[in-house]
Amino acid sequence: MPFLRRYGRALTRCQKAGDSLAIRARQDTRRTISVISAKEIRISLFRSLHGAWTSPSAILLSIAAARKRVEQLTPGALETLLLRAIEEFSFGEIGTILHRSEAEASELFEIALRERPYQRGKKVLIIEDDALIAMDIANCISEMGGIITGVARTATQAVELAGTYMPQMILTSPVLADRSSGLEAAKTISAGKGGIDVVVVSPDPQTLLQGEPAEPLFVLEKPYLEDQVRSAVRQAFILSQS
Repeated sequence: MPFLRRYGRALTRCQKAGDSLAIRARQDTRRTISVISAKEIRISLFRSLHGAWTSPSAILLSIAAARKRVEQLTPGALETLLLRAIEEFSFGEIGTILHRSEAEASELFEIALRERPYQRGKKVLIIEDDALIAMDIANCISEMGGIITGVARTATQAVELAGTYMPQMILTSPVLADRSSGLEAAKTISAGKGGIDVVVVSPDPQTLLQGEPAEPLFVLEKPYLEDQVRSAVRQAFILSQS
């Protein structure tokens, strides 16, 4: 469920809307859960969520608003990007979830990468105490055309850096070496500054996806793949700009 909720919130950019999709998917799948395998359950849950996401019936206004933000994109492209790069489904599994063929899912993934590229020049602050991870993320963002405004090892340093160069996006570890909180630093920086998206990279993402208030919308698991970082950053950009 935590990862189903992560996908729902990545689609909608709204915790309440994403969670409502996940809950509806669980309810729709519950009646068959005893007769299918764990792998089939996962696919079935995401398939049910996709059905709720695309349903024309009356749903939360926040979900309708989220769909409107991405309606200029090729149908299924954004979903394929998230399912492949973040949730790590195969193209065959994505086809099953989206009611497409494997070949169509593969094509939609390539379309998603071309259709709404990351905006060059976007300012990004990295909050990470592991020098190698920070360098890897910085290189990934720089290759996309982003501008690294700073790399902070503590929450205090992050707030200080943001005071000099206010970022448009923050990639952070939840807990830093001095036991300070990267998440709290991100909240402090974002306070009163609308439009700052936060991507959290955590060795235990499920602890951040427990239904508590103000959860991060984008959560990646360590160790991560570079494509996952790129996709999370690109998705944050797509939804914040649409």
